[in-house]
Amino acid sequence: MVRDKRLGWRLIAATSALAMVAAACNGTDDDGVTVDDDGEETAAPEGDPENYCEGSTETDLVWAHEQEPPDLHLDDPANNLSIASWIQQGMLEGLYGITSDILFVPELLEDEAEVTENEDGSVTVDFTLREGIQFSDGEPITGQTIKDNFDLYMDEAFALSTRGDYETIDPDSWEIDGQNFSYTMPEFFAGWPSLFARVLPTHAIGTEGEAANEAMREFMVDGEPLPASGPLQFSSWNRGVDMTLVRNDEYHGSNPLNDDVTNQGIACITGVTLQFVTETDAQINAVRSGEADFIFTQPQVPFGEGLADDPNVTAASGPSAAFEHWSMNIHNPHLNDADVREALAYAIDKGVVMESLYEPLYGDVLPLEGLGATYWLTGEYYQDLQGEQGYGQGDFDSANELLEGAGYELNADNVWEHPERGPLTLRVSTTGGNQLRELQQQLLQDQLSEGGWDIQIDNLPGADHFSQQSFSPGNVACSVSGGDDGATVTLASGDEATADCGVVDIVQFAWVGGPWPGGQSVAFKTGSENNPHGYSNTDLDALLDTCDQTIDDDERAACYTDADRYVTTRTVDEDGLIIIPLTTKPNFFAFSDLNLQQGATAVDANDAGPLVHAVDYLPH
Repeated sequence: MVRDKRLGWRLIAATSALAMVAAACNGTDDDGVTVDDDGEETAAPEGDPENYCEGSTETDLVWAHEQEPPDLHLDDPANNLSIASWIQQGMLEGLYGITSDILFVPELLEDEAEVTENEDGSVTVDFTLREGIQFSDGEPITGQTIKDNFDLYMDEAFALSTRGDYETIDPDSWEIDGQNFSYTMPEFFAGWPSLFARVLPTHAIGTEGEAANEAMREFMVDGEPLPASGPLQFSSWNRGVDMTLVRNDEYHGSNPLNDDVTNQGIACITGVTLQFVTETDAQINAVRSGEADFIFTQPQVPFGEGLADDPNVTAASGPSAAFEHWSMNIHNPHLNDADVREALAYAIDKGVVMESLYEPLYGDVLPLEGLGATYWLTGEYYQDLQGEQGYGQGDFDSANELLEGAGYELNADNVWEHPERGPLTLRVSTTGGNQLRELQQQLLQDQLSEGGWDIQIDNLPGADHFSQQSFSPGNVACSVSGGDDGATVTLASGDEATADCGVVDIVQFAWVGGPWPGGQSVAFKTGSENNPHGYSNTDLDALLDTCDQTIDDDERAACYTDADRYVTTRTVDEDGLIIIPLTTKPNFFAFSDLNLQQGATAVDANDAGPLVHAVDYLPH
């Protein structure tokens, strides 16, 4: 939970790790009654901006952030940075949004879509858009707008990383009648609510891929900013310095079905300027002094003392759909042995990381025993699969028994050693320069060394880690080839790569998911270029397809959990267990009380962030 220092506790999301955010101005109890400074009860604001925006409506906010996107074409696989998504979420709404407890909620839709299973096994989805929704230039958003988006996505010239998801729709099945539209899928696809997560202004950028690519990169067309459907719209970009978004005065308002949003009208602020501030200390100082109004970024240790404990700053982070983990390369000579992988799962102590690094930043927002699964990270379907096996608790007795059974003995240096594989030395690689991750490595290195594990830290700066280590052409080729070291493999890009199965041993980074857990499957499927582990199991491949095609929510949830057991335990595959999830990973969200009475709910997922509910920023 997150403690709002001024207003007490306010529960908004009942998940396995409860999420808390700042409450409304003055104070609001569970019955929706607001108490003013004189102790008098008044009705809580209910969406009328004249009631909600009690203070100035001419306030510009500043967001201090360390990363500048290369462009704003988020769909382009070459630019899928979270910062580009967070910016777009303030400007472009989708059919569904994401709640603070990581669930889909209607956004442009009037209500939940209706799913019908047909006699031939196909599935039809019927949608009704809200009345009165429009882009900032006055262009209405109708069923034809969604179909035009589909046509753009189907143009192979348009840069799109998830075209395969849209190919689940029969292109000849669309039926459109004003705000009503439907399409049919030949077979059910569980990720359908994630489609059209940002409805693009196709009336301005067209449905031809090449032209749309150019418009989306700079968010401009014919020298003018693209029309927006969200609370903010693009204004200007001074590269290397800042980007400015301004209030969309034609905004149709948030969907009343989303309980995370208080204000149903236009934003109380006139805009947000994103300042690119690379240094952590500079970000902290900017928020503490009021030069910046909020921060939403990857967690760093200095935020604990610099912001979380500042009386003029409200820290309001919550659980997310991103999770930190150790991924094991099963083509490493040691890690190829499932007994060694399981020994590591027993030996590692997740609590060391949680208590030392995450609790000071987030309090008890996150479970201190760490995370035990990869598909369900919060909510009613979450199960601590690894905890059920006793993993992640620093159990050296169980780890040692497995290592001895695999032929290892402690050598003179008190390091486990195998007669053929040699000393149990494993390199752990991550994004160098990320202090929180580097400290995480060091804590686990020290903890595991007490049990005879020789853990070596082998980092490269930032993006170099991904391009040269975890997702380097050599490591990807090794995984795709099934561990055929030295084999020549043609990658999806058309480039040839030589399999190098010794690039990495263990990689530490975060997967970013969302309310559709099936998006995680690319990390585990045979031959996937997003699979850095080299794991392959045809039974799991088939099960994952079954999960995505299961219509019943509870049955589908159980299916994903069964799939999770393959990669996090050895209960269904003796040669499984290739990932050790450590913790869900909220971004750090804090706002200055100097200029703001309330911050906006910030959900940490690719399709949300600190601008998605910009209407709820309430200045003094």
